[in-house]
Amino acid sequence: MNRDQLVRLTEARMDTSLFRSAASAMTRHDAFPDTLPGMAVTGLEAVFDDEGDEGDELPSDRDFIAMLAAYRASGGIVRTDDLARMLNDRRRAGLDSLASLIGSGTVFGFEWRRAFWLPMFQFEPRDLSLKPAPRQVVAELAEDFDGWALAVWFAHANSWLQDRRPVDLLDSQLNRVLEAARADRFVASG
Repeated sequence: MNRDQLVRLTEARMDTSLFRSAASAMTRHDAFPDTLPGMAVTGLEAVFDDEGDEGDELPSDRDFIAMLAAYRASGGIVRTDDLARMLNDRRRAGLDSLASLIGSGTVFGFEWRRAFWLPMFQFEPRDLSLKPAPRQVVAELAEDFDGWALAVWFAHANSWLQDRRPVDLLDSQLNRVLEAARADRFVASG
């Protein structure tokens, strides 16, 4: 899924005036305190802000900061090197195993500043084993969404879910999240 498709998908689900005002608010330097009011609803609109980014390449520094804030409550995001070290410390896997999980699409992540980052909601916090629910949803979206688009999709309020974020509903309402993923895949693929 490219940037234009992602914007069309989001605009199809959001009122444009709300979309633009949230994007504008997220571009201010003071918009990234430890907690952002309304983060669940407006956390990633900066991803779609066309003003101020050189080259319009995703993710920009501002996009990445928004992503950090959006995933803070669900375990954050981590570089593959750091996760591989944590897995190795727990004798669960190493960098080779993590690379095969990423290569096979079992887990997803995105590149930013020459490092590959993974959202930690895909792993159990206590032992870093893989959670099955995120994999099911990723299987629905992976054909049309790249790693960054997947990260945005999980962390962004979704109208199919009454403006709740998919990442927040994975454990309690997996079937609804899967339905939302199917609907958004259909919209994205045209």
